[in-house]
Amino acid sequence: MSVRVNLPPGCDGLNMEDGTRYSRNRRGSIEVSDRHATAVQKQIGGEGGLAFAGGFRGFLGTRRGRWCAACCRVWNAWSAQCPRCGEDTVEETDE
Repeated sequence: MSVRVNLPPGCDGLNMEDGTRYSRNRRGSIEVSDRHATAVQKQIGGEGGLAFAGGFRGFLGTRRGRWCAACCRVWNAWSAQCPRCGEDTVEETDE
């Protein structure tokens, strides 16, 4: 079972605390599992399936990021060092 969440314009998805990543579909929404639906509703104001309604806002990011090879993860453009492991990051490429 899953729950649909509509994302605000410019938001490409959600990263959950446990590391799960949900990417938006062509309609601008995501389908989150039941185990994440409660967190979405509490933290992002998921009432009515709208991620931009309610209190906490968690939609900050950049289109291009910086890659950490050690963690195999892309961080925001201003992250010169990886927030997770401290290694230097490099600019993300289109490859």
